[in-house]
Amino acid sequence: MIERTLAEGSSPGWLPTREAGQNGSGTLCQLGILPGLRYGAKYLPFAKNGINWVESTGVDVISYNFTGCLMASFTYEGVRRVCHVSTGTGQDCKEEWERIKSLSTNVFEFRPSDFIDTKGASLNGCYGLITADLRTYSITVVRRSSGLEIASIKMARLLRV
Repeated sequence: MIERTLAEGSSPGWLPTREAGQNGSGTLCQLGILPGLRYGAKYLPFAKNGINWVESTGVDVISYNFTGCLMASFTYEGVRRVCHVSTGTGQDCKEEWERIKSLSTNVFEFRPSDFIDTKGASLNGCYGLITADLRTYSITVVRRSSGLEIASIKMARLLRV
């Protein structure tokens, strides 16, 4: 799957970095999603003040730029989904996320930024990845004098739900 195409020390050049381009409304939204990345993966951008989600059955989902937000997989209204939950002052959707989790099944979540490892370089950004077989990864991208580089790819531990 997509994690097999990534390697520490390589360029992240093909990975998207854009945000959704508009704010969410404090609950579930579907903004700026890019289907059709390598191996059929989907890109799920950050949406400020939103719980941006994409249907995930059978595909890897990668999202960016994690500084404290949550990434989760869950089944809601019969649909398997992956989401990027906006957190932080003025954009915090944690309370709404708790409400949605209470109505969902098969919920798991993690905070990709908990696993950032720059290996001494300057942080450029952090990706979260949930694979089609439900493995979770944090991918740290750094800026070096030679350009952007993937510094680490770590399997992420889940938070207690």
